[in-house]
Amino acid sequence: MDAARLTRLAAIILCAAALACEAAPPLAPQPTHTATAASLPAAAGSPTSIPAVTPATPAPSPPPQLIPTASPTPVLRLRVIEDGGQTGLPPYDRGDWRHWIDADGDCQNTRHEVLIMESLVDVTFTGEDACAVREGEWLDPFTGMTFVRARDLDVDHMVPLANAHRSGGWEWDADTRRAYANSLDYSGHLIAVSASANRQKGARGPEGWRPPNESHWCQYAVDWITIKAAWRLGASRAELAALNEMLGTCEAEPALPSAAPP
Repeated sequence: MDAARLTRLAAIILCAAALACEAAPPLAPQPTHTATAASLPAAAGSPTSIPAVTPATPAPSPPPQLIPTASPTPVLRLRVIEDGGQTGLPPYDRGDWRHWIDADGDCQNTRHEVLIMESLVDVTFTGEDACAVREGEWLDPFTGMTFVRARDLDVDHMVPLANAHRSGGWEWDADTRRAYANSLDYSGHLIAVSASANRQKGARGPEGWRPPNESHWCQYAVDWITIKAAWRLGASRAELAALNEMLGTCEAEPALPSAAPP
């Protein structure tokens, strides 16, 4: 075969091969494969899959609770005297407040009536007429001490006469002052206490003096508020703050007047 014919035959073969390639379908792409925990065969005794874990969102903290530290009850029940009753009042005169009278005519004056009522035992008297108390047994709430001789005791006006005067009593007539000075209507109005403790107290309110026996502070404040409310007496702001503090020592809600006096 000459060279020309060989050349022509080679060209025909190449052309046929090209046509065959053009007619064949393209090969599908082979997916690439990456091994994961889910695609690996499970080992014996192992779970077949590992679930995804989403961390929990922490719950928001509740807001802090505010706890009141003192009750404003005395302020609601007593009339406030802005200057403490110290300005523009007539002077206090103890003689205007007649006390230790014998209201029922039995020869026992108010002081001795209180001593008889508050003694823990039957009292004895200084004479056969049974007018003046000699001995008994009294527990002084101011000091927590017990006394047996009447002469060691004072009968204290819980709200002192001078304090009542500057808290509104200066406006009272003589009969009202006498009634206040000798009142036995409320058990805490007049109390038998150590003479020395009563004289330390003087005419001061709870902002200036409190019983040394702190366990009595609650009852002291209750009595003070009850008396002032009943007699429509006012109180200074310092006095009210001291009463609030003393009420804070109460173990239970104290019984106080339900409303301020008119």
